[in-house]
Amino acid sequence: MIPTNVMPFPEIEYSVRCGVCPKCGKSDGFVNLGKEHWFICRVHKSKWFAGVNLFEGWQNQTVAQAESIELMLNGYKDVVPVRSIDEERKLGVNAI
Repeated sequence: MIPTNVMPFPEIEYSVRCGVCPKCGKSDGFVNLGKEHWFICRVHKSKWFAGVNLFEGWQNQTVAQAESIELMLNGYKDVVPVRSIDEERKLGVNAI
């Protein structure tokens, strides 16, 4: 079963902070796996870790939802997300 509860993140500022897919420059939003938040790109089957307990909703996740999300994420590869150079400077991160 493919999870349908991917949280879209339409606001560009969050995509800049949390990153986008290095292949297409987009994000399909994030999924909660327990307290963990993973952004994904469905087209390239890529995922990148955003953090723990940053966004709402994980507390209401059922066991079935968590299992479904974990199964999906196991099929995705970890990538380093792309962020804007200006945002990386603000965050104190070395730009690639």
